[in-house]
Amino acid sequence: MSALPLYAKTGFLLMLILGVRVAAGAEECSGPPELEARIEAHRDADAYTVLGVWFDENHQTNCAVRAFRAGLDVPGSAHLHYLLGRSLNIAGRVDEAVEVLTEGLKAYPDSGEAAKLLVTLYVKQGHFQEAIGVAEKYAGRNPQDMEMQRIYLRLLMVNQNYDAALPLGTKLLALLPHDPEFLKTTGKLERLAGEYPAARVHLEEAVALIPNDVEVHSLLGVVLEQLQETAAAGAQLEEAIELGSREPEVHFELAKVLRAQGKAEQAQRELDLFQQSQKAKSDRMEANLKAMQAEQAVKAGDNKRAAELYAEASAASPEDPKLAYQLSHLLDDLGDVAGERAALERAIKADTNFARAHYQLGFLEFQSGKYAAAEMEFRKAVEAAPGSFQSWDALATTLGLESRFQEAQEAVTTALKLKPDDAGAIELSKSLAAALSQHPPQQ
Repeated sequence: MSALPLYAKTGFLLMLILGVRVAAGAEECSGPPELEARIEAHRDADAYTVLGVWFDENHQTNCAVRAFRAGLDVPGSAHLHYLLGRSLNIAGRVDEAVEVLTEGLKAYPDSGEAAKLLVTLYVKQGHFQEAIGVAEKYAGRNPQDMEMQRIYLRLLMVNQNYDAALPLGTKLLALLPHDPEFLKTTGKLERLAGEYPAARVHLEEAVALIPNDVEVHSLLGVVLEQLQETAAAGAQLEEAIELGSREPEVHFELAKVLRAQGKAEQAQRELDLFQQSQKAKSDRMEANLKAMQAEQAVKAGDNKRAAELYAEASAASPEDPKLAYQLSHLLDDLGDVAGERAALERAIKADTNFARAHYQLGFLEFQSGKYAAAEMEFRKAVEAAPGSFQSWDALATTLGLESRFQEAQEAVTTALKLKPDDAGAIELSKSLAAALSQHPPQQ
């Protein structure tokens, strides 16, 4: 079989494999006969929960949403609200998920899984005060739930609400006196409060428990410097830098220590590094601000402005591959193929193992009929992410179009191991088998 007949036979599958949207009717939702029969016999929350979970496990998110919604129409449960919220989030309906979870917590205020997911979604939306409110309320009602206590403490730290964080951290550390995170956080708060001897005790134990944590070394270094133990302080700050600290303040604090030791030349080098690091941090902050503005432009439907903002963000922080990748998505929507290609290449330059960027670049090569170049990118994608069904499937299709049927069959076999029930991959495997029967590999 030549490449052309194979392309004709799998043309529709190619569109599915390579992510092209095709017009289709509403998704048909049919679960296993025994589950459908159970619902017919007993329309209760448990039956809809089981059906929704089955849809979810079989990657039919929209069907899972419908099942969970139906379950809420009969006497429900806290778990059902959580499952529906989770499915809505997976489907990209975050606002709806927040609404469902909020209603669920009104009915079931002690639902930990719903509370934690709602906190996560609020953080995802940038609504930190709302996230703190949910965490504070649930943590107060359920002091035994250490996971939520930990989440609440983290949120207070992110929001720089140190006055509330210090007593909470102290209380949690009393309950778990050797917990590395609580030791580190409490030590940080004690350092901010000027309680250096107490901070030293907690941070020294944290260093012993998490020796590869960059921040805990820098915190301990600052505390020791305040206690005028310059040699020990310098060792901790140098360790933080050795471990990859990107915080400018570490170089500044080390410069202070070196100057106190009479090492003027070394201190000046650290000051120079402080200034360079400060500029890099400023550039990252500018990039993050531009990216946030770009997200708002996308929500407003102004993709052109969003692309301009992502381009500015990527220029400010070229080492961030995700910014360039987000830009490529928008340029794809705008039909700027050359710009999309350049953005993808920039993303790959920043991270040579960026599987999604390799996949999308392979798709562009495929669209141009450059199958050898597409194959190379898809191979890089599967090397970077061996568990990507999409990339293995695309590689199989490309190899098939190059009439390399044996290699294509091996690739689609790998894809089917990852997703055994995928109809497109099954059909592609059959087509390749037919091609191999007509053109067996040369011995």
